[in-house]
Amino acid sequence: MAQKWILVTGGSRGIGRALVAGLGQNWNVVFTGRNEHTVQDTQVELTDEKSSHWIQGVACDSNDETQVENLAQDLLAKWGAPEAIIHNAGIARDGLHIHQSAALWREVLETNVISMINWNRVLLPAMLMQKRGSIVLMSSVSALKGNVGQTAYAASKAAMSGMARSLALEVARFGVRVNCLAPGLIRTEMLEEIPPQKLKELRQSIPLRRLGETDDVLQTVAFLIGEGSQYMTGQTLVLDGGLSA
Repeated sequence: MAQKWILVTGGSRGIGRALVAGLGQNWNVVFTGRNEHTVQDTQVELTDEKSSHWIQGVACDSNDETQVENLAQDLLAKWGAPEAIIHNAGIARDGLHIHQSAALWREVLETNVISMINWNRVLLPAMLMQKRGSIVLMSSVSALKGNVGQTAYAASKAAMSGMARSLALEVARFGVRVNCLAPGLIRTEMLEEIPPQKLKELRQSIPLRRLGETDDVLQTVAFLIGEGSQYMTGQTLVLDGGLSA
């Protein structure tokens, strides 16, 4: 029997985990991650037996076309087309451009861009048939504001904006919307690795003088897949406290 559900890729840690926890209050959520143990732990921690909605975590490497195809087909068979896809899975492999290899670039592009295509190829046709749905591509302020050592990462995130604009035009007549979200510095486990003084300097470079919180991202994603954004498609929203202004 078809049930309304959404997919969050890369949902076992950081921003993705916060999205699963928050969106799971109002939606049935399937999330993916590469590490099976981390996925299982996240599902256990976030499952609320009193909730009327369910959360299901599945270990899946979104870079693996076969894995994605098999899982996506299973999900369609169980619950029908998703109401939304949040493409959150991504990696950064920072380093000066002259020291980056083609293999490193392929890894970044495979994870940040090609993985989205793997999911869309199977799930998007079903969304078109149900004539509704929302796709959110998790970009980054790095796509708009250069950062030393992030040429590969920035290129992959900038690609999302172009993809969103073109894909939005292809699917709009079917009632499916496609938008990008470009967060700035968000307080996650990754920022904990930055030395305190450096983090202070980064915070002072933000006009609002604070780091973004995962809840800031959650609220914006909820807007992008919700009723309040039904007339919005092909756009990139920047959520960076004014960093790129």
